[in-house]
Amino acid sequence: MAEEDYKVWLEAVCRPGVCLEESQKAYRDWASTYDEDAEKYKYDINSIKIASILKDYFQEGERGNVRILDVGAGTGLVAKQLKKYGFEHIDALEPSEDMLNEARKNNLYENYFVEFISGTPSSLPANSYDVLTGGGIYATEAHVPAEAILEMIRLVKPGGVIILVGSYTYIRTSKNYDDLEPLMGRLEVEGKWKKLIHEIWTAESAGSTTVERITCCYRVI
Repeated sequence: MAEEDYKVWLEAVCRPGVCLEESQKAYRDWASTYDEDAEKYKYDINSIKIASILKDYFQEGERGNVRILDVGAGTGLVAKQLKKYGFEHIDALEPSEDMLNEARKNNLYENYFVEFISGTPSSLPANSYDVLTGGGIYATEAHVPAEAILEMIRLVKPGGVIILVGSYTYIRTSKNYDDLEPLMGRLEVEGKWKKLIHEIWTAESAGSTTVERITCCYRVI
């Protein structure tokens, strides 16, 4: 795939004004080559960052017992990285069946939940996970809403951690996320979670483009 084609896919899934149905159709059409494109154009940097943080957070002997929910799991980029470090119990929450089918081919998750996370409760029970991850789940349109943080907190056990890594450019430029960082701050003031990491950094993306990225890591209280 040429770099121009990769940018066309990005436009298809998150351009301004795209609806959720259109975005999901684009992901369905992209699913079979998504992993290859993500590696080639360094979109897997989100997953690498998440795995690096969790590798340092948990001792090697602990990792095999940690229960993880990967939100917006897609084809399993995060799970691929986590498994390198001995994390075994990983579930996927993802609205695209076609993307999850790619993950199934590699046996990356224990459970596959075909759902779109929002601010209202999902089918999963509360306090189910030690860790919740989200790599690249925020984009200009038709992706995870800001208020989904409330559901993320509900799903994680007290003392567990939530790690979100993605494009800060998308967050800064999309009105859908005007309240994302303020909401994170309010929830900390309310005693719902405690900030461990809030980092803005840069990384190379498609071609030689440098993209601002954000890492947010919170411990649920």
